[in-house]
Amino acid sequence: MSGRNAKNPQKYPEISIIVPVYDVENYLQKCIDSILAQTFTDFELILVEDGSPDGCPALCDAAAAKDARIRVLHQKNGGLSAARNAGLDVARGEWIGFVDSDDYIAPEMYEKLYRAVQQTGADFALCDYAEVDEAGTPSNARTHVVIPQKIFTERELLQNAYLTMMQVAWNKLYRRTIFAQLRYPVGKLNEDIFMSPDICLQAQKAVVVPEALYYYVQRGGSIMGKTRTLRHYDAAEAAQRYWNCLVENRVYETLPAAAEYTFGTVNKIYWALPLELRKAPRSKEMCKMQFAVVRETRKYCAVPRKLRMQSWLMWRCPQMYGWLRDLTKN
Repeated sequence: MSGRNAKNPQKYPEISIIVPVYDVENYLQKCIDSILAQTFTDFELILVEDGSPDGCPALCDAAAAKDARIRVLHQKNGGLSAARNAGLDVARGEWIGFVDSDDYIAPEMYEKLYRAVQQTGADFALCDYAEVDEAGTPSNARTHVVIPQKIFTERELLQNAYLTMMQVAWNKLYRRTIFAQLRYPVGKLNEDIFMSPDICLQAQKAVVVPEALYYYVQRGGSIMGKTRTLRHYDAAEAAQRYWNCLVENRVYETLPAAAEYTFGTVNKIYWALPLELRKAPRSKEMCKMQFAVVRETRKYCAVPRKLRMQSWLMWRCPQMYGWLRDLTKN
């Protein structure tokens, strides 16, 4: 990782903003423009062009030719994690931010996040986000829990690492030292969920800016908008990993919530799959895994009876569970 060097008098930017770029020709310019319009100007923008098959490579180079703060990395397609990692390897700022290339941000986002970490001494700051459609129209339904203004310290960070505002990479400003030994897992979907506990363990303090400063664009062609496949069980693996992390660090009071989160993740993916994939060994393995997590949680603390029954049915007879679930909805 590139860093400050006492022998090099060059002034490095305070913030490095990393944007992985792949197949977003219709969205990239809006993303770049929103970053260049930041009221906080002491930053570098690292565009990691991940072997995109469309016009993105040319758009990246054209943007860099117009603004000296932009650096472009061209590489063979390796996926979102590989692109973020490549950006981390060359980042020069004391602080790190990520923006997905089909999203955009409010002009004051990094100014407010930077002010928050400076005022509190936090290792990272996070803000709320707004879900919008491709035209920029806000979604009527909020799908994540909003964390109020708060400072989280050590144990509290792990307790809340499963919340979406904590998990996602792109609504935050991180102290660069957090990534000294951390990199995103290559080849996994839901890489943010895998990384969230590790990031929380590296931080002593985090601060919440309770404003929607990031615009998360819901589009049909994105990774998360595509038809579910067995690969989407990566999210369930990440949930199990979070549960294990809680046990290893003796944060037992959060285990019931983590067990319910693991069950819910498997349940959501299972029923989103085509029927033939629900019968696949991977699906059976994940149904058994979530039950094991719920069962093991009882060694440390009480588990609600409803969750125990749901988990057992999801493992032993998912069709019956689905029938009962649908019955209670009607």
